[in-house]
Amino acid sequence: MTPAGHRLPRAVLDALATGGGGPAAVDLLRSSQHSKNLLLIRALVVLTHRVDHPDRAAVEAAYRLVSNLDKGHRQAAWGHPSVAAWAFGTASLLNRGERATAYPGLLAAVAAAAAVRARADADLDVPLNPAAPGWLDLPGLGTLRVDPTATRARVRCAGGHAEVRCGGERIEIGYGHTADDRWQPYPKLRFTHNGLTLRLLLDSDTWRHVPVALRAGTHPIAGPVRDPGRWQHLLRGAWRLLADEHRAVAEEVSVALRTLVPLSPPRAGVRSGTFHHGFGAVAMSLPPDSRSAAVTLAHEVQHLKLASLTDLFPLVEPGPYESFYAPWRPDPRPLEGLLHGAYAHLGVAGFWRRQRFVERDRAARHRAEVEFVRWTLAVGQTLRLLAAQPRLTAVGRHLVDGMTPVTDRWAREPVERDAAADAERLLDAHRAHWDRERAAARPA
Repeated sequence: MTPAGHRLPRAVLDALATGGGGPAAVDLLRSSQHSKNLLLIRALVVLTHRVDHPDRAAVEAAYRLVSNLDKGHRQAAWGHPSVAAWAFGTASLLNRGERATAYPGLLAAVAAAAAVRARADADLDVPLNPAAPGWLDLPGLGTLRVDPTATRARVRCAGGHAEVRCGGERIEIGYGHTADDRWQPYPKLRFTHNGLTLRLLLDSDTWRHVPVALRAGTHPIAGPVRDPGRWQHLLRGAWRLLADEHRAVAEEVSVALRTLVPLSPPRAGVRSGTFHHGFGAVAMSLPPDSRSAAVTLAHEVQHLKLASLTDLFPLVEPGPYESFYAPWRPDPRPLEGLLHGAYAHLGVAGFWRRQRFVERDRAARHRAEVEFVRWTLAVGQTLRLLAAQPRLTAVGRHLVDGMTPVTDRWAREPVERDAAADAERLLDAHRAHWDRERAAARPA
């Protein structure tokens, strides 16, 4: 399983630099992420051997099993977003000698899930995570409640059936629900509209094994989704809107996203985020309506594209820490974070640019115009700041140079005068609040 070499054609980079790229570009980025995941998994196996981790035998057996599956099942196993994020974090911990806090044994659970999906015969020893007692999580498949005092489980697959032996009990598992309610498969959502399909797995459980720093930042992951009906309703509406009115976004989302990680709701609005080392996943709190879900997907697919691009090319040269004002954040951002935010909010501005012609209600159309102007101006201001930064690499500067004509062109589009005024008031209020907070934080 040697990772392939990757080349990004200049035409694809040019398209990405304008905020787009299309499904072919996203597929190239996804392929490069798969190679990265292969390297991470192999590094994890080597490091587990090198430090003689107690899970070493289980890890090596799991690696052999998945390596012998067909390509599709291998890619599904290694490429699951939470597995990729866990592999990066766990390999990092082992490389730093932090053996006690690492949990490489999840690889055995990954192999067990792969064996169940492939209907392959398997007999695997699966170490349980001491930091999550009472749970056996099979990435991409489901979660099983087990004896909280157990430290290991045995997963056996034969003849198209699978069972877990743990704590003196035998529990049947599989794709769907079984008679034993301790086994809960992850809900799957599927939407097809106007010739485009979106498939999402609702998965919060597997992320408990990802080192904390690689989860959704400060966003709390919600508990398991037992009733996906509300998600189904809101995302169906969002997908119809994207597929009909924001076709380019929908095409990218269809290729990029595979997993949705529910977040606990904020007091207002929507929480969302992506995982740099978990390509294919978006984290989101339950949105209030389908339009909010749609713009959130348009926002987060931008982050996914840029995160994977930064694994291929550095965007910022190393240097002293610097922080900058961002019109979309209450806190200062480092240089690379500022570039990420500009790229993501270019996607937001583009969504509202099209949405203002979709809305039939006057108030909704006014709001869409306000959001379009607000984020176009915010990104344009930020790009001018970024253009003056000497630490941008050639690729980082290419992104800034690609986005700038887009925002310049959009800023010249006619809008209602009151919408432009409202947008500018929002921007001024955000900056004034930011300045007050910074002044209050400075020592007297």
